[in-house]
Amino acid sequence: MLIAVAVGLALLCTTAVRLVPRFIGPEAAVRAYFGALADRDATRARGLLADGPATGQRGPITGVDERADLSLLTNPTLRDTGYTPPRNVTVVRTHWTGTSATVQATYDFGGPPTTVILPLVNVRGLRGLPSWRITDGLLELLLASPVTGRLVVAGRTLPISGTRGVVAFPGAYRVALPEHPLYEAEPVIAFAGGALASPAPVEVPEDVRQDVQQQTRALVDGCARRPEVAPSGCPFVASSSVPVKVVSWTIVRYPELGFAVAAGDAVSVTSPEPGVATATVVRASGAGASWQETVTVDINGTVRAVDGKPILSIARRG
Repeated sequence: MLIAVAVGLALLCTTAVRLVPRFIGPEAAVRAYFGALADRDATRARGLLADGPATGQRGPITGVDERADLSLLTNPTLRDTGYTPPRNVTVVRTHWTGTSATVQATYDFGGPPTTVILPLVNVRGLRGLPSWRITDGLLELLLASPVTGRLVVAGRTLPISGTRGVVAFPGAYRVALPEHPLYEAEPVIAFAGGALASPAPVEVPEDVRQDVQQQTRALVDGCARRPEVAPSGCPFVASSSVPVKVVSWTIVRYPELGFAVAAGDAVSVTSPEPGVATATVVRASGAGASWQETVTVDINGTVRAVDGKPILSIARRG
């Protein structure tokens, strides 16, 4: 009999301990919320947020617009290496007024602390015990994509048009451009509730630059082998004041290229330092000595990825 009573008391105590973080006290709910984030458990964290219908609001979560994108509130996002949960969580003070409360807490990511004030409501849980839920526990993650219209946030690809705010759990998120064969940018860390995050600057890798430079030289050399006044598809033309025939072209200097990543999937190419070509010409009619004319070699074109490789196309001068 004594053994049975002792076992019963032990089970009762165990049950009570389990109920405390879930049902008793707003501070316990806040600690459980940040504990779920530390465990990278989005399901448990969402369970500590008040349901919209339970508090008379539209949408699945209180304090969040019903049209909001909730795609970051998932276990895969929190379990991705690109997510860092809040650290060193400290409850500073609690203001409790019956069925509602506010808890001020701080956390950090190894640097200066961040302070948040979390409102809670008592929605009553199992057997009528207090069941505290956070009514405004999510933050806005402000994002901007400089070129692609997409960003990878903690492993999840999101469409981004201009600047966009995304609903997120407290934490730090790695934000990167999707992999692209023509350009790249260093990832940035965005903090939920913090400043706008945008991977920048966007640059064309050196291997792509060299590839396009080689394509440009091959194009210019091919054009120089054609004894025409205005070789089709070429970046130079003869500019004599009288009708002439070209005897030959000589490339004096190749153009130096400049690259700029445009919106979309293309890279524009120009020649801030134009090249130089000379044309040996004679009059189009009649006989006479030949002479040379010097013209610039200007590149104005676009590079696109074809089967993962950069392909240059240019506008012909004329």
